[in-house]
Amino acid sequence: MKTSFTLTKIDEINLKKHNIILKSYKKDIKNLLNILLNYTEIKKSKVFSPQISKIRFDISFCNDETIKNINREYRNKDTSTDVITFSLFYDDINSTIHRKTADLGQIIVSVETAEKQKGSNDLRKEILTLICHGILHLIGFDHLTKKDYDFVVGVQKKVLEDL
Repeated sequence: MKTSFTLTKIDEINLKKHNIILKSYKKDIKNLLNILLNYTEIKKSKVFSPQISKIRFDISFCNDETIKNINREYRNKDTSTDVITFSLFYDDINSTIHRKTADLGQIIVSVETAEKQKGSNDLRKEILTLICHGILHLIGFDHLTKKDYDFVVGVQKKVLEDL
């Protein structure tokens, strides 16, 4: 399956302060996608239907204030978080496929929260973990139950180990 994505920042976050150069993430994200989309465990997603040969999505980076505002407006949670996804394909019964391309939606990552929670990981690995988590949401995997949570976290751990 072919993939395409855009990388942007949506506020005045100083990515250089965090040593983030968006272009440098493209190769890692492409590798992550190649690994993830070949896992048998996720083949039940609607993304793997015969009428889809390409997926597309956006990844945006922001600060804690911006993600807190988004979280408050769309999820009624007045706190910052690490990643939020807006699914256009999987959650929408009006999803469209144009020229065999499914537009999956958007992943928004708070660089500041990622920095705070990275633990012993480096920031790059933490951000790639969040992006992987977001992609799993965009293709239809959620974690409303413990079983679903274990599945999502298990897949993202495998992907990051294989990356």
